[in-house]
Amino acid sequence: MHNVAGMKTAVLIFLSAAGMLYAQTNNSDAMQTAVIDAYAARVNDTVITYGEIRASVAPYVQQLQRQLSGRELTERVAAAYVEGREALIEEALIKAEAKAQALSLPPQAVDEEMDRLIRERFDGDRALLTRALVSRRMTMDEWKAEIGDQMLIRIYYAQEVTRRASISQQAVRTEYEKNRESYFTPLRVRYSFILINKGRTDADRSVKKEQIEATLEKLKSGTDFDTVAKEVSAGDTSVSAWKTLSSIPEEFHAALQTMPANGISDMIETSGEYYILHLVERDAGGYIPFEDARKSIEDRLLQSERNRLHQELIKRLSTRHFVERY
Repeated sequence: MHNVAGMKTAVLIFLSAAGMLYAQTNNSDAMQTAVIDAYAARVNDTVITYGEIRASVAPYVQQLQRQLSGRELTERVAAAYVEGREALIEEALIKAEAKAQALSLPPQAVDEEMDRLIRERFDGDRALLTRALVSRRMTMDEWKAEIGDQMLIRIYYAQEVTRRASISQQAVRTEYEKNRESYFTPLRVRYSFILINKGRTDADRSVKKEQIEATLEKLKSGTDFDTVAKEVSAGDTSVSAWKTLSSIPEEFHAALQTMPANGISDMIETSGEYYILHLVERDAGGYIPFEDARKSIEDRLLQSERNRLHQELIKRLSTRHFVERY
C-alpha cells in the first residue's frame, strides 16, 4: 500500500490468513499485538475488530511513521484506519455473497493451496507455520477454512469484476486522440559548457575575449573538450542531466537545436560571460506513437473499469447484507 486510497480499489485487498500468518512471523511486534475485542464493524454475523484493522494497516502505518511526523502523521494514520475498516467490510461482504450463492471448492483444491502457501510463505517449514498459528490462537483446521474462504472470495470477485472488465481498442484509440498533447515529448538535450567570465573592466573583457577565442580555436583543432574545460572553465564542467529548452538559457537554444551530436558551438556571449557549448546528446522529441502508448492507456482504462465494477458490486452487496459500523 503506497497510499490510503490504494487500500480500497477495484483490485480488492484481501487480507488472507496465509498473508497474515506470514507477516506475523516476519514483522515487528506491532503485528503481534493481541487483537482487541472491541467491535469496529459487523457484516451479517461477521464481526470486524479494531485489532484486525490494526493488523491489516500495520505495514502502511509503519511506512508513514518513517516518512511523516506531527499532525500530518496523525491525520494519515487515522485515515488509514478508516480505509482499513472499509476494506475489511468489503471483504466480508464478498465472502457473505459467495457463501449465499453456495459457491464451493473441491477439498483437493484447498489442500493444494495450503501446500503452496506452506512452500512459498514458510519455505516448506511446517514448524514455522505451527508457531504462526499459535501466535494467532488458530488451529490448522481453522486456517484451512480461512484459506477456503479466501479462494471462494477470489473466485466470486473474478467472476463479478476481474473477468467482466474489458476495454475496446476503439476506446483506447479515442482516449489517445482526446489527450494527444499529453503524449508529446519536447526536444531534450544533454550538454556541457566552458564558461569564461568577462570581467569588470574593458581591459578584462579584452583579455577574456581573446581567451575564449583561443579556446575555441583549440577545440576546433581537435583538442578534447573535457580536458580544455577543466583547464579554463569558471563553471561546472560536468555533463548536464536531460533538459528541455524551457530550462536552458535562451542564448543557448539555437546552438543546441542545430549543432550535431558531439558538436562544439561557436562562442556564445551573454551580458557577463562567454560560453562554448558541447552537445552530448539530443532527443528530438515529438508525439509518442499510438502503438507505443497503447499498452499504458489500455492498462489505465482497464483499471478504471475495474474500479467502476468494484464500486457497483460493493453498492449492490451493501443492500443485500446487513452492515453496521461502530
